[in-house]
Amino acid sequence: MHAAIITARAGSKSIIDKNVFLVGGKPMVAYPIQAALDAAKISRVFISTDGDSIANVGLEMGCEIIWRPEELCGDHVNHGEVIKQAVEWVDGRYPDLENVVLLLGNTVMVDGELIDHSLTILEERPELDSCMTVWQAADDHPLRAMQITEEGLLRPYGDPNRKVSTERQSYAPAYYYDQGVWTFRKQTVQSQDGPNPWWWMGQRSFPIVRNWVTGRDVHTHLDVSIAEWWLAHYPEIKLL
Repeated sequence: MHAAIITARAGSKSIIDKNVFLVGGKPMVAYPIQAALDAAKISRVFISTDGDSIANVGLEMGCEIIWRPEELCGDHVNHGEVIKQAVEWVDGRYPDLENVVLLLGNTVMVDGELIDHSLTILEERPELDSCMTVWQAADDHPLRAMQITEEGLLRPYGDPNRKVSTERQSYAPAYYYDQGVWTFRKQTVQSQDGPNPWWWMGQRSFPIVRNWVTGRDVHTHLDVSIAEWWLAHYPEIKLL
């Protein structure tokens, strides 16, 4: 069995009740739920949450609810521990569980085709532990990162003496998880040896490189506008 687990906590401060904030006329969490329901390879859809309003959306759409224990509620909980608890909860009730697709409750930029694509990769490549959607950095390459000192001044992030060219084409390519899908074999949450900070993904994680900066989760009202633009132009935007 392949399962989709959506993590969506209550208590957001950037946008109040963010996971049920209306985007395109629907609660935000409804979009990853619908993507999971549309995926042919997904047998069951779960939501890990501590919020009644989030759970109500999930129940109305046919999800099973994983209520978080008290120690996994709040702002400062390690997301990996939430994922691990949810996978163990599902595995304890459905021992035929094989692979998990982890989706975020505050993104709209996923669909069933993308989910099925990620699961096909694991089915066809048994040597892999996982795969995740990523995008390639450009001006936001980590070699260009800066930090603010105690004096309020900018300096290079990390080693202050590093020498970096202004020609970004000279940098080795860098990639970031794009808040699309984390797809992994259930046992990787126990090995805890994935690429930090995504320790639940196992050692052999395959990149699904999307061809534009997409899949961003929502933290601000600007992000909401971007998500609504994406919805207005989908499905003509190619995801893979």
